Amino acid sequence: MPVYNYKAINDKGESIRGVISAESVRIAGDRLRKDSIYPSSIKESVSVERRLSVALPWRGVSVSELSVMTRQFSTLISAGLPLETSLVALYEQTDDQKLKEILSQVRSRVSEGSSLHAALEEHKGVFSDLYISMVRAGEASGTLGIVLDRLADFLEKQLELSSKIRGAMVYPAIMFVVGLGVLIFMMTFVIPKVADIFASSNKALPLITVVLIGVSDFLRQNFAFILVFLAAALFFARRYAQTPSGKKVYDRFSLKTPVFGKMSSKVMISRFTRTLATLLSSGIPLLEAIRVSESVLGNSIYMDNIKDVRVRVAEGAEFGSCLGQTGIFPPLVVRMVSVGEEVGKIEHMLSKVADMYDTEVDGMLATLTSLLEPVMILIMGVVMGFIVFAILLPVLNLTSVIS
Repeated sequence: MPVYNYKAINDKGESIRGVISAESVRIAGDRLRKDSIYPSSIKESVSVERRLSVALPWRGVSVSELSVMTRQFSTLISAGLPLETSLVALYEQTDDQKLKEILSQVRSRVSEGSSLHAALEEHKGVFSDLYISMVRAGEASGTLGIVLDRLADFLEKQLELSSKIRGAMVYPAIMFVVGLGVLIFMMTFVIPKVADIFASSNKALPLITVVLIGVSDFLRQNFAFILVFLAAALFFARRYAQTPSGKKVYDRFSLKTPVFGKMSSKVMISRFTRTLATLLSSGIPLLEAIRVSESVLGNSIYMDNIKDVRVRVAEGAEFGSCLGQTGIFPPLVVRMVSVGEEVGKIEHMLSKVADMYDTEVDGMLATLTSLLEPVMILIMGVVMGFIVFAILLPVLNLTSVIS
């Protein structure tokens, strides 16, 4: 429960200061007045954790924490608890300090008479347009518990997909970092010592060994410059990718890369159809659902096409045919959406499409992981074999000369 510092005047006319625990500023004021204490100011006490969260603004709330909180919120509301009581319970059982602070502020706004979606809208860095729109629809229809349950399902699905993608990339990434570390160590520490030994023999070296020593000398002499250059290139590339034109170039390139581009397209389609299905099943109108679904894609190419779809749907065109005209949705997806439109079960069909593409992404991830490991091992073996051969060749030549 939040702690508040207050300044007040007691029944004797004396100025006093104190601390009180209460569920909100209003409740704290009411309790003080019942004790004949009349506050002139009441401010929430700022904890060390809260100061850190302000000092570190990039420390946000993870999807995992938000998903757990939403599931608990759904359970509390479905059990018949009042909204403010549910928010108090969520506050007390949440461990994440950032989310705890936000829930405290949301509860205070609700206790002052604000609607839940309006209170959440003040924290758009944590709660997306999708989240706020669904909560607004749940409040309007009186089905907040059901909507929160669907929202928790959606967040869990998104978290599961993201976890699978990250998990599939962990082992190849570790292999790459270890291999690169070994290669840098060999080129900057081992090869120079071997080169000194070869230089003392005053013998002509094979071309492959001369090339290896030359590369090693270049890396050793310019290592700091190379690091600065790579860091600067990465910085400016990221800055350019954040501009509208740069983002389009990057997004278009990411969709055309072998294997990864195809998988990225499937992830986009899954994300869009699942978001749209979740919104429509919660009672959000189609045009509003399409607009909100644009924001979860993150790819400007897909977002531009979905904006065009929304414009044509607003003019009276059928949603399924508009998706087909974009050229980015496969015929099967277009057909399934069109059939769902005809029979009045579009959200059901969209969920089926999302499930189908999630399964395909799982299969692609498994295949990609199984292929990346031997490919990376092969590349590392070729590179290390080249280094070993370049070192051993002059040694063998020297041995034959001595013999």
